[in-house]
Amino acid sequence: MSAVWSSARSAVRVHRSSFAGSALVVALAAALLTATGAWVEAGLRAAEDGSMLVTVASSFAGTAIMIALFVVAATIAAALRPRSREFALVRAVGATTGQVRQMVTAEVVLVFAVAAPLGALPGLFLAPLLGGPLTSGGVLGPDFRMSLSPWPVLSTLLLLVPTAIGAARLAGRESARLSPAGAVRSSAVESTGLSRGRLLSAAVLAITGLVTALVPFVLPGLLGTASAAVSAFLLVIAAALVGPLLLGWAARHGLALSGRRAGATTTLALSNARGFSRRLTGAIVPLMVLLALGTVQSGTNVAVLDGAERQVRESLTADAVLRGEAAALAQVTAQGVTTGATDLWPAQVKVDQDEEDLAFLASLSWEDTALRTVPTDGALLDPGVRRGSLAALDRPGTIAVSQEAALGGLSSIGDPVDVRLDGEQRTLEVVAVFDRGLGLGDYLIGEATAATFAGEPADSTLLVDLHGERLSPVPGVTVTDVPGYAAQVRESAAGQQGLSAALLFALLAFVAVAAANTLIMLTGSRRAEFALLRRTGATRRQLLGMVGVESAFVTVVAVLAGLACVLPALVGVGQGLLGVPLPTFDVGALAGLVAAVVLIGLPLPVLVASRTIPR
Repeated sequence: MSAVWSSARSAVRVHRSSFAGSALVVALAAALLTATGAWVEAGLRAAEDGSMLVTVASSFAGTAIMIALFVVAATIAAALRPRSREFALVRAVGATTGQVRQMVTAEVVLVFAVAAPLGALPGLFLAPLLGGPLTSGGVLGPDFRMSLSPWPVLSTLLLLVPTAIGAARLAGRESARLSPAGAVRSSAVESTGLSRGRLLSAAVLAITGLVTALVPFVLPGLLGTASAAVSAFLLVIAAALVGPLLLGWAARHGLALSGRRAGATTTLALSNARGFSRRLTGAIVPLMVLLALGTVQSGTNVAVLDGAERQVRESLTADAVLRGEAAALAQVTAQGVTTGATDLWPAQVKVDQDEEDLAFLASLSWEDTALRTVPTDGALLDPGVRRGSLAALDRPGTIAVSQEAALGGLSSIGDPVDVRLDGEQRTLEVVAVFDRGLGLGDYLIGEATAATFAGEPADSTLLVDLHGERLSPVPGVTVTDVPGYAAQVRESAAGQQGLSAALLFALLAFVAVAAANTLIMLTGSRRAEFALLRRTGATRRQLLGMVGVESAFVTVVAVLAGLACVLPALVGVGQGLLGVPLPTFDVGALAGLVAAVVLIGLPLPVLVASRTIPR
């Protein structure tokens, strides 16, 4: 065993450049996951006061964990792939396959022993810096104080270490089984064939991804949309598994289309892409993840805003919408116009019933939301009732819930919903389930129920049917039409997305660094290949041109494949939130993401090659 660790230490020293890149990605992943875990734990410790924090942090944690583990595994595999010849030679001098795997595992453990703490500890102490955006976004109260503990660090290590070790053992398994002659052959031209298990896994993931993208056609709304968004990542993983076949096919067709018109540089680049498709797959996958993650998240955000604005437009039939303090709106009512009031009540709403054995989780079932008081005659507001009756809200102690809230809390007509306002708790009966919760909110009550709560809201919204009359101006009251009010709702929702945008930017920055690091490692590992091509007559200019064409090929394939993986998801998002099976894109975000992929994929390999190619 001591020989294994000694060999691992020597390997880390010899290959310190590639291990340094892996260590950087591991450290960033550890910082990201530790900070996320710290906020989840802070929300759990705060009980009811941290329920919204737990919701936000847990939602981000799911995506962050999936992306971080995938990127770390891909980075470790990319760092070990160029050493297949070395592993085969170790076997030639008497090492068994098991010993080679032990050596690889020891190398990864040594890197993690340094990199993971270097990332996790700063991540733990930097987590409180997010308190400002969380407070401004309404997730935390101004008096919230965060306490730190070692549990997020331990949780991060429990996630990252097994992932990296598993990726290392898988990457080294094929190399360890090769004979020295086979290693030499694989260093000349990689095998483009894939195992049956890998092809089967890719097919299963692709089919699952496509089926998942169709869920909003059966289950519209946010729940179906969340399912559709996951399909993008399933398709990216499927594309990564069959990447060598796809790249080989693209390179062969590129050579066939270019024919004799292609110069030596282009021919050499496409021939290299065809012969080393596995290596190029490792370069393309991080770029695909960067593009897919940003595109699907930004597209979903746009669809949410469009859906909220559309539902407000479809729900309101008033001539005007007035907003202001309750006392000021009372002066409008005194003018004798026909009105319907919609007052916003801040409340904590419990949408399910806790069993006795889950009592310790009772505080987590409370979520910060809003009760909206609405007219029950349906004359000025139509929430799209699916079951029950809006008129039943005339009875005290009743509530209408959106289809999303009903599915999330497993609520139906006649079920109880607990509502807490300023420490006062009521149990309300569900009398209606409606569709347009994205624009109107998840919970509606009538004036009879609102009267049972103490106090009045500071600000109210008043729907007015003028019947051709004109309103006299009232100080403190703003008047808009329905489209203007819908635009205000959209603007407010966009402001609330600031926190999710900040979290997404942090995740995209991590993926971008990992993608750049992978390209640098893979290009730097080609020193021997460049030297051989120089000895066989290739000029330095030709080799730099070859790397430039390869980089352009990688970038184009990454953009096209990434968009292809995202397209089914965004079609599902459009169907789920807008009722139209068309993809929703944030054009500005998409342009920025494509620009980032180009800036990473094109110049970096050429810059590294300029320092690697012998003069």
